[in-house]
Amino acid sequence: MDASISGRLDQAAQWIAGQHSSAVDQLIGWCDTNSWSLDEVRLKAMADRLASDFKADGIPLDSLELPDVRLLGNAEQWVPQPTGPLLVWHHNADAPKRVLLMIHYDTVYPHGSQPSQCRQSGDRLIGPGTADAKGGISVIKLAAGAIIRFGLAQHCGVSVVLNPDEEIGTTGSGDAIEQMAAGFDRALVFEPTLPDGSMVANRKGSGNFALSVHGRSAHAGRNPEDGRNAIVHLSKMVGEVAGLHQPDAGLSVNVGHIEGGGPLNRVPDHASVQLNIRVVDDVAMDRAETSLKSIVDRYTVDGYHARMLGQFHSPPKLVDDAGRVMQKWVQRAGRYAGRDFKWLDTGGACDGSKLAAWGLPNVDTMGVSGGGLHSPDEFCEVTSLVPAAVTVAAAVAEFSSQASK
Repeated sequence: MDASISGRLDQAAQWIAGQHSSAVDQLIGWCDTNSWSLDEVRLKAMADRLASDFKADGIPLDSLELPDVRLLGNAEQWVPQPTGPLLVWHHNADAPKRVLLMIHYDTVYPHGSQPSQCRQSGDRLIGPGTADAKGGISVIKLAAGAIIRFGLAQHCGVSVVLNPDEEIGTTGSGDAIEQMAAGFDRALVFEPTLPDGSMVANRKGSGNFALSVHGRSAHAGRNPEDGRNAIVHLSKMVGEVAGLHQPDAGLSVNVGHIEGGGPLNRVPDHASVQLNIRVVDDVAMDRAETSLKSIVDRYTVDGYHARMLGQFHSPPKLVDDAGRVMQKWVQRAGRYAGRDFKWLDTGGACDGSKLAAWGLPNVDTMGVSGGGLHSPDEFCEVTSLVPAAVTVAAAVAEFSSQASK
């Protein structure tokens, strides 16, 4: 990195540090604005607020309407769900080398649930979205503002993408993001680090599935033998599905929801179960899908019809050669910001896994340090905002410098 860019980076780091207090205040406002994944109205309100706040910092976000998200309602059909817009900003879009900064703005708690507002306790901001991932949005805004002000991306393109549906599988925004991904060389995704500040290396793949059984109704007293009890049949299936749980072999199964039946004097003719499967690699993913299909086929017998619906919405993410280049790049930028990263594996999935599967190498824990995700005690360390943003600014400055040669 030449002296000119290095000097501008130093100025950018000082500017970012000076924005800390206002960034925390703004983050509190964002976190107090509900943006549950299944609330189209509040997602759009959140998008409007983000667009206004980013525009005030010289980052005009375009708002792109998206198709409905597909939800796994039960084993009979996919359920459409309206979602919010995709927010996009491009800087130097025609540059031959480009980097994508991306994170989601949806969160997991419905409006009116507790806690409804975040609170600050020392250096921790506690509440829904503080770490996952509105803290990450704050890091993007700080970094992008510095990149523009101090000319850190003169020789590369930088884009910001904020999507409304990551927490429910990215099925509404996925096609648009996949098309965009082809135009970038690298991506930074702003999920939170692990609680101790470690970065994520490998991620498990994640899939949601629903299994259903149709049997036959009959009177429980007069002719139960003519019925086909769907609950009993499904329970046997669930036992086999649970038997697929082999963490040591890279496959874990969580049976999360089951329903069926009706009046107690009637043999139940329908029952269904929903489950989540995590896998460490493509081999385990293929084994899981093949095993589920085999179980469903074997239980379609003797008046029973079994059915499966679902898919792996996030593939496994394994660090390859391109991923190691990304890690070293981020490591260098982190050292400039006074950080020394450890890299650990996790079972959690995110959009970084999809980007990698689409051919775009990325590091996906560029957000704040935090923990307690998806719980009332979710938190971010507000002291991590500035170092995280400075890391991004340094990474982009180096990327731009290399692109100029």
